[in-house]
Amino acid sequence: MTDPPAGAPGAPDHPRARRWRFPVLTAVTLALTATVTASRLAGPGVVEALRRDPSALRSGQLWRLLSPVLVQTDRSVLVVAGVLVAGAVVGAVAEQLFPARRWIALYLTGALVGHGIGEVFQPRQGGTSVAFAALLGGLAALALRRGARVPAVLRVEAALAVPLAVADTLLRDIHGLPFLAGLVLATLWLHQDAASHRPVAARPGPGGLPSTVDR
Repeated sequence: MTDPPAGAPGAPDHPRARRWRFPVLTAVTLALTATVTASRLAGPGVVEALRRDPSALRSGQLWRLLSPVLVQTDRSVLVVAGVLVAGAVVGAVAEQLFPARRWIALYLTGALVGHGIGEVFQPRQGGTSVAFAALLGGLAALALRRGARVPAVLRVEAALAVPLAVADTLLRDIHGLPFLAGLVLATLWLHQDAASHRPVAARPGPGGLPSTVDR
């Protein structure tokens, strides 16, 4: 028997409520980003081919909407390490609560939204943090849903994160919008899951016998 989707009636509300799974998607995406980022030691060629570049994008290099997620352009090794560790924590938790296809959808949404707006706000850079910002938004949606059995402090933090993400975007940072995109996407999934698990009601037919059902 499989667990119902996160947010549906009877679904586990906390990662401890279900068997822990090794976070394969998190490990693969972060390993890929770390490997590509390490290629900077051999020269700037790979980074220049993948990072955000508005002029190259206008010339038809559409892959630059997504490829910057593969390379951290921060100069500080400590910053790069911090981003990868934070991504590992957020990604691993999200893999316990979202099926793989939804994890991937959130990751790609964050990458596209973050680097899309980054072409305007912060051109000629790159990074994976925007992808994990969307996953964090998805986790916030789980914490904020009605009836979620999570510590009150997590609900408060999730609620506070929403206006902070708006302010972050107004300040021309690129992490707030991916967070909000992940929040909206996961909220839509939760409503969809709740509707699909809503009890059915029989519609009376001739003679009072049930003929059709409404969902």
